[in-house]
Amino acid sequence: MAKLRIRFVINKGRQGAPLGKLGSIQIQADKFLRAISVDCGVPAKPGEWLAADFANGSVMFDATYQGAVDPGIAQVFEYKMEVLADFDSERDGLNGIIRESTALEYAKIGRLIDPDEEIGIEIFPHRGGMPKRRTITYQKSQTLTAKVEAPIPAYGSVQGVIHAWVKGAAQPYVQIRELSTNELVKVEYSQAHYSQISKAMEEKNAVVMVSGECSYDQITHDILRMRLDRLSKTANLTTLDFDALFGSFPEFDQGDLWEDAS
Repeated sequence: MAKLRIRFVINKGRQGAPLGKLGSIQIQADKFLRAISVDCGVPAKPGEWLAADFANGSVMFDATYQGAVDPGIAQVFEYKMEVLADFDSERDGLNGIIRESTALEYAKIGRLIDPDEEIGIEIFPHRGGMPKRRTITYQKSQTLTAKVEAPIPAYGSVQGVIHAWVKGAAQPYVQIRELSTNELVKVEYSQAHYSQISKAMEEKNAVVMVSGECSYDQITHDILRMRLDRLSKTANLTTLDFDALFGSFPEFDQGDLWEDAS
């Protein structure tokens, strides 16, 4: 079995560390370590990462996960730590290696220090040996945050009900209440789509499909905004349509459906 361990050096090159800053960094370091533990398949509750082996001078301590893990997990942890520590926003992407939310927790550590400061981190190899030394800086943390929080442009579609229609704004828009999530999606439109929206609004609770260029939040994967390209009404499913649907599956017994539901 193996241990997960990382070393932090706070106020590097100076004597001691202000208590307020030290406390904030330790709290944020715990949040980050619990997040990256989950990325490695090791759920960690508060208190499972322990600070130990404090040293004088700059405040230095080892953060160690209290449970023993498989050596393969320790190798994954080491790799993910290096990805974050060596991240170059102009060259690299997270590519699913690290969750965006975990990367933000890491970046928040560096945003707790002044622009001229740095936090040393030492990554312990899973097979033993000298730790790999890296630094967390304010500037690196800022660029990582900007990279993670930048919306992703895409072309997408939303199915739902028109919740509100705002005509008088500088940029008119409709709000679509998305069927699967019940979330509101802001869809901006041009005057060319006015008649389509007006026609869709004639029927109360009409279900529409809207498509267009949109931007996604990298962390929540929610649509932040959409620019309408196409809008069409979705036909309601009548009783005859419902019966025809099941009729297309002759071996399917609707009675089984009710039995499962009960």
